[in-house]
Amino acid sequence: MKTQILRLEAHDDVISARDKMGWSQTSRILLVWPEDGQVLTRKLDLALLQRHSVNIGAQLALVANNSDVKYHARQLGIPVFKSLRQAQNVNWRMPRRSRRGKYPYLARPKSKAVSANDLQEQRPATQPRPLPVAARLGFFALGVLAVLTLIAALLPSATIALVPRHQNQEISFDVQADPLFTSVNLSGAVPAHFKSVTVEGRLSLLTSGTVRSPDQPATGWVEFTNLTGQPVEVPKGSVVTNAGPNFVRFATTQAGVAPPSPGKKLSLPVIAMKPGSQGNLLANRLVGIEGPLGTQLTVNNPLSTSGGKDRVDRAPSDEDRSRLYGQLFESLRRTALEELQNGLAPGDLLLTETPVLLHTLEENYAPAEVQPADQLSLGLRLEFQAPYASGQDLGALTSTVLDANLPTGFNPVPGSLAIDAATKPIPGSGSLARWKLHAQRKLQATLPPGQAAMLSLGLSPSSARQRLSAVLPLEGLPDIYLAPAWWPRLPLVPLRITVTEMKGSGN
Repeated sequence: MKTQILRLEAHDDVISARDKMGWSQTSRILLVWPEDGQVLTRKLDLALLQRHSVNIGAQLALVANNSDVKYHARQLGIPVFKSLRQAQNVNWRMPRRSRRGKYPYLARPKSKAVSANDLQEQRPATQPRPLPVAARLGFFALGVLAVLTLIAALLPSATIALVPRHQNQEISFDVQADPLFTSVNLSGAVPAHFKSVTVEGRLSLLTSGTVRSPDQPATGWVEFTNLTGQPVEVPKGSVVTNAGPNFVRFATTQAGVAPPSPGKKLSLPVIAMKPGSQGNLLANRLVGIEGPLGTQLTVNNPLSTSGGKDRVDRAPSDEDRSRLYGQLFESLRRTALEELQNGLAPGDLLLTETPVLLHTLEENYAPAEVQPADQLSLGLRLEFQAPYASGQDLGALTSTVLDANLPTGFNPVPGSLAIDAATKPIPGSGSLARWKLHAQRKLQATLPPGQAAMLSLGLSPSSARQRLSAVLPLEGLPDIYLAPAWWPRLPLVPLRITVTEMKGSGN
């Protein structure tokens, strides 16, 4: 039983003690006296406190060691204890011999000078006539019936586990994307976005072309003709040349002196200064002399020069370069497509399988020029671009289309929407790409709150299952749990019924 414990202070009086007691909400009030100090030791003080406790409908008890307080309390029939523990562990009833002294202020006073309050509190002089036995038994039966009805209404509880009906919703519709669209449209239009990626790579192949390379220099003889009357010395390494577009230089391999008379000749061997067949000249082609000797001598080759040879080496051809570029370009475009696909957010859809070259950032051939080489290498660094449709836009469009066709009494299950491209995006008239989109999601029946409890009030579990499955959109019969388990029917009060929704096979 709940007890209100109030501790008195040394300065408390009857008024402050009654204020502490207040309008107590408990059925027992325990006043604790201070260990030191004389407070409320008169019998009148205790009687007033006892009267106040009766007025507020509470039973009064004391914890005190003062002999006067204990004596007067026993006279008034107020239980007195030595400690709080004792007061809370024992019954507060007074011994039978002390009860007749309880509430003395309620007894009829001997003197005629009584107050109006005392008269109101006195016991009535006449006692009401007792009810007949049959009436008392009837009232008792009604009380028992009311208690049983209250127990039947409040004691049992029930839990109803419902599995709402689930079904799939599917739809296919045409979608078109274009950068000119700025928002999602119920007609199937979504904005197109662009994404770019930079890729690089290197590839080599064996050359299939040829190139002629100089191998051995041409040799021959030239005649120098003196134009003066003095001997002219021709040093070794003097250079003579031909006239014409194919300029070839020869150098003498020996020194000599032209005789001192105009028209005198000097023959010296020469060799082409660069190897190759271009040094094979016809007779009378070497006619020029480099340097100051050209003013004193003339030169000519009476015989053709010969012995100049070229060798044929493997070298990159234009076809090799074109083929190598094409192979590396396609490889990098496939890599760009893969990286573009991997870089998309979940739900995004790439609108092409052939990204467009946006910029050529680097292109290096080795060898760079036409020269002998058994292998041609190419390094490329390219930036590709491709259009895509945002997953958020596709999701918003699909949800709008599905909601427009939502069956009555059903709601979509969160997170169950699945979107797939039924066809590949292709260029469309008036749009960048056009394709067919297929979408599906799971739906769950909406159960009106509180209806299951109202339909089940007072029914047996089997009847409640049949009624709920017949009225509500459920997957099978619901599960019903009673507490206590042996109780035959569901509660009569809706607040004692708990309804839960379980996940079924549709989730």
